[in-house]
Amino acid sequence: MSRWLIFTSFIAAAALVASAQDPAMPAIPEPQLALLPEDIRPQAKQAHDEALKNPKDASASGKLGMFLHAYHFDTEAVVCYRRAHLLDPTSFDWVYYLGLAQADQGEFAEAAAALRQAVHQNPKYLPAQLRLGEYLLASGKWQEAAQFYGAMVARHPDRAEAYYGLGRVKAVRNDLNGAVDFFRKACNLFPKFGPAHYGLAQVYKRLGKTSLALEQLAFYEKSGTSTPDVHDQLLDNLKTLNANKQNQLGPGLELAKEGRLEEAAGVLEKLLEKNPRLAEAHVKLIAIYGQLRQPLKAEEHFQAAVRLEPQNPESYFDRGLVFANQEEFVEAEASFRKVLKINAQYPGAQLNVGSMLEAQGKLADAMAEYQKALDKNPEDARAHFSLGRILVNQEDYKGGIVHLLKTINVGDEENQPTYLYALGAAYVRSGDTVNALLYLRAAREKAVARGQSQLVESIDADLRALESHGSQR
Repeated sequence: MSRWLIFTSFIAAAALVASAQDPAMPAIPEPQLALLPEDIRPQAKQAHDEALKNPKDASASGKLGMFLHAYHFDTEAVVCYRRAHLLDPTSFDWVYYLGLAQADQGEFAEAAAALRQAVHQNPKYLPAQLRLGEYLLASGKWQEAAQFYGAMVARHPDRAEAYYGLGRVKAVRNDLNGAVDFFRKACNLFPKFGPAHYGLAQVYKRLGKTSLALEQLAFYEKSGTSTPDVHDQLLDNLKTLNANKQNQLGPGLELAKEGRLEEAAGVLEKLLEKNPRLAEAHVKLIAIYGQLRQPLKAEEHFQAAVRLEPQNPESYFDRGLVFANQEEFVEAEASFRKVLKINAQYPGAQLNVGSMLEAQGKLADAMAEYQKALDKNPEDARAHFSLGRILVNQEDYKGGIVHLLKTINVGDEENQPTYLYALGAAYVRSGDTVNALLYLRAAREKAVARGQSQLVESIDADLRALESHGSQR
């Protein structure tokens, strides 16, 4: 049964409860408690019973919402939080949780509206301020975001996030020098602020300051997604209701890491029998079933995962890989584009869009995507390799070799034999026998060291042909 059908069924079941209340008051949900883990069901049932017994008690509806939210019944949680907020409009907790649940559904404009009320009610709760700024940016409300972050800088001149928000606004408005100032201030206040380093790198690149852009990208590579730590007690209260899920996933993930995929799938499937709302297990099974060449099972878990977490880019990325393995390149391209829509910096997504376009024969479009990947990271060896290979096949040997030369000595040891082989082959086609032999022999040495026997055979065949051609001269 689809989630929508579940939702509509509980509305019908709760019609009598709703009719006894304000017509604007949503009905108390009737979620399928059997989908919750066995050990949590008694608490959830108690919370649900309390909400039904006390339909005008904001706390009863809110606590039910917390249980549902913690286990990814986001639609139903929004209903509960909205009830709690309508019953007690002065409560900070319920309107704050309402905004969090709406954001989890990707409804950022609605989430921003809820957080405006939360900040108004408790202007000292810093996590609410920071989330309001994030939701304003996510919903494209740039003018309001600029005003909000400007006021936040005045109140909290030590918060790097406020300067980062202003930097993003300035970058969108093409005030690049202003963006540099704010991004740099954010990085100075919190040196490991990965997203701020990335934003600064992009602005420097647009200003033509390549060396400074590369420097910031290096900082970004070291910092990753690290951001300033902010203690959010209300979010912690929510997380404690589902605090053991990573321990539950551990055995299955370890088996997958060891390559024991069928066993890993079995462990995670049993876990889902006890807790079908464990989104992380569904997400991992997309990738596992993709590797096991069981696309129908992968799709089943993808659908379950996006119902629970519609804004998780990992689900769409892994689904894209499944489609690619089935040579369904149009569908794979759409999945990777969805990843970029959710997170424009998701590793490998831009490159994979290019690969899917290339597989469809859309070489010009593929090259444009590879260039976008290089715009984000000028040292992306895979993007240079893909772009260089196309150029060589188009007989632009000089341009292709420039890109292929950038794939070597970048620390990507696993793919070094392939990169060197492609470079050697490019020199063969360009007529440069000396460099061709140099890089083909280097490729062979690396391939032998890594036990890549098929690649060694291909290289040996090319070396024999090249050396034979040279001896006949």
